[in-house]
Amino acid sequence: MRRRQTLVSRLTIVSLLTVFALLACSEPAQPTLSLYRAVHIGDLDQVKRHLYWHTDIDQPDVDGDTPLHVAAQNGKVTIAEHLLSHGANPDVLDASGRTPLEVALRFGKTQVAQTLVEHGARIDPQALLLELVGQGISDRDTFSFLARNGAEIDRADDQGRTSLTLAIQGGYLDTVNRLLIEGADVNQPDGRGRMPLAIALKRSDGKATDRQTIVELLQRNGARSRPESAAAPTLETPETSK
Repeated sequence: MRRRQTLVSRLTIVSLLTVFALLACSEPAQPTLSLYRAVHIGDLDQVKRHLYWHTDIDQPDVDGDTPLHVAAQNGKVTIAEHLLSHGANPDVLDASGRTPLEVALRFGKTQVAQTLVEHGARIDPQALLLELVGQGISDRDTFSFLARNGAEIDRADDQGRTSLTLAIQGGYLDTVNRLLIEGADVNQPDGRGRMPLAIALKRSDGKATDRQTIVELLQRNGARSRPESAAAPTLETPETSK
């Protein structure tokens, strides 16, 4: 009986050791790269190790970028998904006050942008449109994404500025061209009644060549420097007396 108990005890110990060994084998190794480096180069295995070992995923690096900002800038959709699924803040700000969503759209990474929105990132498409236009962004996919989410290309802000007048004031030729391709009204005045072409003609900052090219681009698209005047009243010819 005693020998049987001893055998059972040994088998139990062996079983427990086997379980512990299996658990140890299933536990991932410690990461060997920083989380920021792993995200930048797209090393999903290293990212998963950081997530398993509870690295602070909202901690900014020396440049003020969080791992989610790095993923957004570099278009790392799968990594962004893993970070968000493990609790990364979708609205965290970088050192410049930008959210990961704004960074993604700034670099035309609309798949990451969509992932962020699906995980609860706050989005104001109209404000983002004007913000990005004011930075000279001209990416086609970014404009399409914002339009799908409700941005109106000709809608003015509370200062009367439209996306087109903002791009003209900034001297952003590529952005002006993109807005016209997307259907911006070349003859919509701003809140002060100024026509886009008039604004372009009065610009004195920036490169003279870009200024002239913007003027020519607007003119080719039918821009006027003044609003259409009201039609003159028709003068009736007096009837010939009989």
